[in-house]
Amino acid sequence: MNNEAERAPAYGAQMATYFRLPQAPSLIIRPAAKPPVAITRLVSDIGLPERTHGIPAEKAFVVSMHLTPACLQGCEIWVDDRYSNVASWPAGGVGIYDLESNPRVRNRGPVDWVHYHVPRATLAVFADDVGMSRIETLESVHGTVDPILHQLTQVILPSLSAPRAFSQLFLDYFRLLFCAHVAQKYAPSVETTSRPRGGLAPWQKRRVIDLFRQHLDGSLGLPTLAGDCGLSVSHFARAFRQSFGTPPHHYLVLQRVARAKAILSGSTPALAEVAQQAGFSDQASFSRTFKAIVGTTPGQWRRQQVINRHITCRR
Repeated sequence: MNNEAERAPAYGAQMATYFRLPQAPSLIIRPAAKPPVAITRLVSDIGLPERTHGIPAEKAFVVSMHLTPACLQGCEIWVDDRYSNVASWPAGGVGIYDLESNPRVRNRGPVDWVHYHVPRATLAVFADDVGMSRIETLESVHGTVDPILHQLTQVILPSLSAPRAFSQLFLDYFRLLFCAHVAQKYAPSVETTSRPRGGLAPWQKRRVIDLFRQHLDGSLGLPTLAGDCGLSVSHFARAFRQSFGTPPHHYLVLQRVARAKAILSGSTPALAEVAQQAGFSDQASFSRTFKAIVGTTPGQWRRQQVINRHITCRR
């Protein structure tokens, strides 16, 4: 495994290391099947008298909310080794940093900053869910007061010292509010794209595809699938059919057949074992269903694949 894969993302204890602080309370908001937003509080009575350590590149942004004003000497910033000094940075001021540009900072007075770690994947999924165009970057003028984010930060602060202060539902909605505000205010040229009405949202489609893949045996019923998507059973069934062009049960059967084909193409297990791995109740059911959909029995289909490979090898 390479160093980049092993390196922890820049939040919590890892961010404390970069800022030379003994600790940094943090919270990770990670809804089901979606990338997270991590929140870290950085507090120091003596400030940051030395420039912070470099942050290894990662595909993420940090949205920094300053709860204290900059010191008299201003807040000094290095981005890709380019230096700037923000002389006036009042409480409630924001800075946004691309973590692929090695941001570093020095502030010689007390700091109480809250850093929101936002992976690019989080922004991509959010934009997809709400029908926005892709968010390529976030832009802000360092030190500009953002009263909305300031208030949101005050709301979430208790959870950094008491992780169970809020329910998971509250945290999920907070993440949604945060992403909506940041996208609307700091993503340039964000536009709304059109998508068909009535079907599942992109994140719901990804979720049910994953669930079907993990439960080919049909152990998940419609109520569970609908609940994971936050929909009633009837609404889910209609939306599923609009999105996939087939009812959930038939879609599951097609996924079983696709799985069986993958097994038959790459190995030579007994058909009863293939049936079990593909989620069928028994070999007879497997053979009937496979022939009805593919037009030939599993054994015939496998033999034809072998013949096709031999023909290809001779060419």
